[in-house]
Amino acid sequence: MLDQIREQINLKLYDSKNRVTSLFSWLHILVAVSMIGVLIYYYGFPLDDDEKYALLRVIEYSFGFYVLRYIVKFVYDYSPKDFLRRNWFESVVILLLIVEGIAYNFFNTMFISRFFVWLGFEGFGDVSNIFVQLFFIIYIAAEVFKKRDFHMWFKIHPGLLFTFSILGIILIGAGLLLLPEMSTSGRIPFTDALFTSASSVSVTGLMTVDVSADFTFKGQLVILLLIQVGGLNTIAFAALYLLVAKFGIGVKQDEIMEDYVNNESFLGTSNMFAKIVLWTLIIEFIGFLLIFALLDPAMFPTTGDHFFQSIFYAISGFNNAGITVMSDGMMNEAVLHNYGFHSVVMILFFLGGFGMIYLFDILDPRSIRERMKMKWKGLQFGTKITLFYTLLLLVLGAVVFFTLEYDRSLEGLPWYGKIVSTFFSSMTTRNAGFNTVDIGSLSLPVLVFFLFLMFVGAGSGSSGGGIRVSTFGIMVSSVLSTIRRKPYTEMFKRTISNDLVLKAYSIFIFFIVGNLIGIFALLITEQEALESGAFSLIDIIFEHVSAASTVGLSTGLTPELTTAGKYVIIVAMFIGRVGTLTLAYLLGKQVLSKNYKYPSGHTMVG
Repeated sequence: MLDQIREQINLKLYDSKNRVTSLFSWLHILVAVSMIGVLIYYYGFPLDDDEKYALLRVIEYSFGFYVLRYIVKFVYDYSPKDFLRRNWFESVVILLLIVEGIAYNFFNTMFISRFFVWLGFEGFGDVSNIFVQLFFIIYIAAEVFKKRDFHMWFKIHPGLLFTFSILGIILIGAGLLLLPEMSTSGRIPFTDALFTSASSVSVTGLMTVDVSADFTFKGQLVILLLIQVGGLNTIAFAALYLLVAKFGIGVKQDEIMEDYVNNESFLGTSNMFAKIVLWTLIIEFIGFLLIFALLDPAMFPTTGDHFFQSIFYAISGFNNAGITVMSDGMMNEAVLHNYGFHSVVMILFFLGGFGMIYLFDILDPRSIRERMKMKWKGLQFGTKITLFYTLLLLVLGAVVFFTLEYDRSLEGLPWYGKIVSTFFSSMTTRNAGFNTVDIGSLSLPVLVFFLFLMFVGAGSGSSGGGIRVSTFGIMVSSVLSTIRRKPYTEMFKRTISNDLVLKAYSIFIFFIVGNLIGIFALLITEQEALESGAFSLIDIIFEHVSAASTVGLSTGLTPELTTAGKYVIIVAMFIGRVGTLTLAYLLGKQVLSKNYKYPSGHTMVG
């Protein structure tokens, strides 16, 4: 009976379906753009009560439009049950809007607002609105890209697409940070806004301003969002744009994509982005709970501040950003000797810098079950390389730091404090940028070894930077194979192709050349400070390698850089995030054919 009634309704609505749905699609784009503009104006500029009321009304009407649009789509769909199953996320958002709309208009309250008050967010006022509207913006973005064919728009090199996406996010972030309501002074200089945005998106952590003092809660929230977007590593970006662009992958493009995912093939990864986001959110949430429990509530004026600081540390830690909204960061007296807190943050940036593909291989329940059933099956080759060299460099860094700093920065700490601080410093130097010791006071040998660790960096496809541990591992194996006069490069009983070895050396050379050019530029821009003795050569080198490796450690000269010097570091952070090999692909000559070989040549080497 119900099916017959539904069939009659479908027949009645058939003639008008395309016309009505097309109209709502165009209105959706118009309302979405207007909504974003209103939100930027509402949160970015100082407003009086009348202006706030008017803008909130516009936002409320926008919510109403999307509720109406959802109802129309539901009515015009031939299978309502399948519609709810296919659009579960949209259904949740619309239900939230309806519930909050009824609560606000009839009971003059909001359920989410009460929830935040219960958490202690009384001092933030607009947090409940921000939460609903941020959730809604995510929904709008999902709707804009949903079921749209961007094939004709994105017929470009994946590396170029990735590069422009990062550049676009940096510029948008800088524009938002320039809004009056984002900074405590009402307006920060453009260079500092661009530097902060580039550092956040590239998850580097170098700062020319004090995030805790110079930005309001709104500005800090923007920085947190930039960190999260930037921290969705190169695997996630590649997967995202593959799905959005829907341009498919040929053999040639698949080779390029392998540089992003470091896996056998990118084909068949339609759910990769969703899986990466889900794992990221789960790890960050667990980290947040642990940090919230380990931080002393007496440190914070409200529970809301405690909540925000904890979630900021969790996201910044996992994404290897090294940015905090606490004065002096990890060096703050309130957390300097909280070694449980240090341990949780260290685990977060270890996981974030390891590489999500490798985490899937080690921790995914499906992979674990397969290894338990098939005893002969072990970890993937790439996972073995990353795990071995990550642990090797971690231990080497810890031994060097402990040996040379035992009577210096580690002096006076309890034995467990020495151990945690040692491993924390070794790990953070490779990718994270947090520090629990004064980098500027470290001995020169330690700084030089830290330069090496920063240069090598984190795992491939992770939120860290550097040449990556897999690149370093292949180079070491190549050298060992050459010394042993073996015709092929071998590692873990596997032969590494010559193409992969050459690619590793290419990354190494590009990174060396990039750092040399950047350091030379800094020597010119900071010449006056060098001559006066304010900076030393090791400070300049350390600063640039830290930026290019997206690590974020500094001996203290970042805020003192000249304007030109700041732009040198911005470029270094950008290239470090995008990757030197990606730029090499973009700038390299297009080869029409590889099916030829010149006569062999020979010369002396060494």
